Amino acid sequence: MCQCYRVPKPSSERVEAAKRGVETGSDTAAGPAIIDAVIDNTAAAPNDRGVGTLTAAFAIRRAVFVVEQGVAPSLEWDDAETEAIHLLLVVNERPVGAARARLVDDSTVKAERVAVRQSARGEGWGRRLMAAVEAVGVDADASRCVLHAQQRVEGFYHTLGYRTVSEPFEEAGITHVEMERALSTRSQHR
Repeated sequence: MCQCYRVPKPSSERVEAAKRGVETGSDTAAGPAIIDAVIDNTAAAPNDRGVGTLTAAFAIRRAVFVVEQGVAPSLEWDDAETEAIHLLLVVNERPVGAARARLVDDSTVKAERVAVRQSARGEGWGRRLMAAVEAVGVDADASRCVLHAQQRVEGFYHTLGYRTVSEPFEEAGITHVEMERALSTRSQHR
């Protein structure tokens, strides 16, 4: 069974509690095992739509971006954490992916921090996460979704209908491109 849990615009207290949970759990494990260690050490469940969900999402992000890709933790966590809708994809009670959706203006949702745990890649979960981000946009009547894709996965986003709209640029020490895709809004269906 696959479920995507949403945590809309969490309070700074919830974000801080989740970050503390990730930092504590990260001390007990390395590599991809960080995710399970963090989840096992967190009293709240990943499906609580609160601190537990945020902690699991942040653990996936830490394992993928900080541990695997070498992004500085100070760049991974930013001021947009409390402005975003956080998404956690859980498959058979196991968190496998996370993303962040943020409305940047009345017509645009931005997909951010899209990550699938290493052991679950190649199974279509990235597509599911992007569908969840786009659903956030449709729910808000946004007409487009934008993202900064790591250039190495630009082809994946092309298969989802995104087009590249920028020259390559550096973000967190990794080459990215800006991409966008039109969304079908609810008002188009009225």
